[in-house]
Parts: sequence; C-alpha cells; structure tokens
Amino acid sequence: MKTFSLRNWAQVLLMVALAVAARGGERVDILVQGAEKLEIGMIREALSDARKVEVGPFSFWVGKVGPHKVAVSLTGQGLINCTAATVLGIEEFSPKLIVNQGTSGAQAPYLGLHDIIVGRRALDYGNFVTRVRGVGAGSDALSWTPLAQKVRKGKDGELVAFPKGFEGDAACIEVAMRTRNPMGNLYEGVIGSAHEINLELDRVKWSRDTFGMDVEEMESGHVAALAHAYGVRYVAFRVVSDAPYDGVPFYALAGRAGALFTVNFLKNLPALE
Repeated sequence: MKTFSLRNWAQVLLMVALAVAARGGERVDILVQGAEKLEIGMIREALSDARKVEVGPFSFWVGKVGPHKVAVSLTGQGLINCTAATVLGIEEFSPKLIVNQGTSGAQAPYLGLHDIIVGRRALDYGNFVTRVRGVGAGSDALSWTPLAQKVRKGKDGELVAFPKGFEGDAACIEVAMRTRNPMGNLYEGVIGSAHEINLELDRVKWSRDTFGMDVEEMESGHVAALAHAYGVRYVAFRVVSDAPYDGVPFYALAGRAGALFTVNFLKNLPALE
C-alpha cells in the first residue's frame, strides 16, 4: 500500500492553490477557523445568507455576522491540515483578519473548564534537539533544548527565527477582552501549538516554565506564522476543554463555549478598514 507522504501533500496543495488562482475567489473581511465541527457549528449558525464553498478537500461557509463578511473554515486538526486550510483560505478569500479558535488543554493551574484564553502570543513549541545518549541510557524529555520557530521572509527564501512566536492583533485583543464569556473566566495569555497532548504534570509545568504557555493545542502557532508571512491581522481564542491540574478529562462540548464567545466577539468588533 502506498503511503501518503509530506511530498504528496505538497503536490496536492500546489494543485489546489493553482485551482484557486484560476478561479479568482472573493474577498471577505474575516476568516474564522476551527479544527472540529463542534468548534464551528454555532458560528456557522450565526451566518446570515450562508453558502458553502469547497476548495479541494477543504470546506468554507461564507456569510455575514454583524457588519462583517465572514468565511468560516473547518481546518481539521493538526499542523498539516490547519496550514493547508489557512493558505487556501488566504488565497481564496483575501481576509483582512484571521480568527483561529477552538479547544485546548490547560497548562496553567489557575485555568478550569470553559475558561478562555485570548492569545497575546501564539507559538510552535514542538521543535527540539536532544542530548547525545547511548543505547540503554534512556530519554529525558525535560532536558530537551527547544528550537525557535522559523518563517520564510520574502521571496529570497531567508528563514527568520521567532523564538517567542507571534503577537495577536492588539485592537482585536482589546475588543475580545471586553467580550463576555458566559460559561467561564476570560484571560489574556500565551497559546502553544504542537502535535502533543501532555497530561504528565511535570511535563505540563516544564512547558509552562519554558515557553510561558497558558494552554496547549495543535493549530494557533502555525496559523499565526502564516498570517505573519502574508501580512494578515491575526488573533486566537482557546477555550479550556481539559485541565490536568484539576483532573478534568477532555470535554469536546467545550468547543461550543469557544464558538459562542467568537460569535459575540464578531458582533462587538467594529467594521474593519
């Protein structure tokens, strides 16, 4: 059986991007993303005059929320899916702002179920170099050395390091912090992204101490990097769906609380220039 490699994905993405370029696309004010259906369901329901747009294997729903023309994107979970969906969303809809939202695991002990973090920063924390160890010497994840996230700058291909990740849009953060979270508390904080689910409390504490993370998930840091590369405004919201310090297991329905908060944010946000 043939495996589907990253090279295959790159070829698919290239073909879809060429298709997008050929069809032109339309402009929206805001691209709103969620990795799972529960994370975007209430946002889709809030759209007026909604219609579905399919681009390759990815789905978008276009309509209006308040004064904004919005494209809602079901990205799928993880780096490769959110990266592909973001590139296609930018190329297809030329948004002025990207809002990435969804569920997350608490890394800070003060966070509980349904609390929401508004992303002051978002970063990729999944890159490491390990120490040299011989056979039988074991592994010590808490001694690994993080590598800074790098993003291509300009057409010359130069890679620029962003060890602290990417700042959220200040004006959007201000509006978000004035938006009510009806199901929990609201905090400004740092969102970390990696293909990891960390439930070992020593590891959770290490991640928080090392990166300053308040929550962990799998998309925001990568989407933020692409928004920076394209020069698009960006903000992320993450609702706590599991809290290892409190022994709270993953609760998928928390995604609805994040979606409700996002709808309220969109209604509060003034029309974009």
